[in-house]
Amino acid sequence: MKRVHPDFRRAMQLLEDGRTREAAGLADALIESNSERERLDGYMCRGMVFEDGGDGIEIDLKKSLDSYRRASLIAPGSITFMSMARVSLGLGDYSEAYKFLQLSRSYEVTPELLLGFALYFELSYPADPEKAMDYYFKAAMKGRFAGFFGYSRVARASGRRLKAFLMDCLRLLTGPFIALAIGARARYQF
Repeated sequence: MKRVHPDFRRAMQLLEDGRTREAAGLADALIESNSERERLDGYMCRGMVFEDGGDGIEIDLKKSLDSYRRASLIAPGSITFMSMARVSLGLGDYSEAYKFLQLSRSYEVTPELLLGFALYFELSYPADPEKAMDYYFKAAMKGRFAGFFGYSRVARASGRRLKAFLMDCLRLLTGPFIALAIGARARYQF
């Protein structure tokens, strides 16, 4: 298991607390390190800082994408490519997002990646509600609440109210058991 640098852990806590500027300072310090592992942590943190913004730091998806790209050069993997896909979707660059989703898939298929594909098929032009619903369903069956909500949203938007209602019922029935079985991971998103 990868050991996380204490400054990275602290930066993640600062981001959760809304202290983005301090987290950005820690990210910059990690990026300046001679250690490749610390630079990776710094670029991932910097990507998150610019992806979400806050505390006097404007959202800058291009800077975020560049940071994640640099992280992927150090350690290509499912998380780095999934992060690049998420930001590319935010930028409206659907072809790049799909490419990064495919690269992420080549490393590992996680429920969060399934949510990424679902969002891609929901947002891209032309949208493909059937594929979006299929991926949302797969993520829901792996215990991600976002899969249930996404499936219902797409079903309603495409006029399939009965399917949306049934998915909502399934979520209400299974939600407590999912929460008990896998805890906070049930709330993970793309």
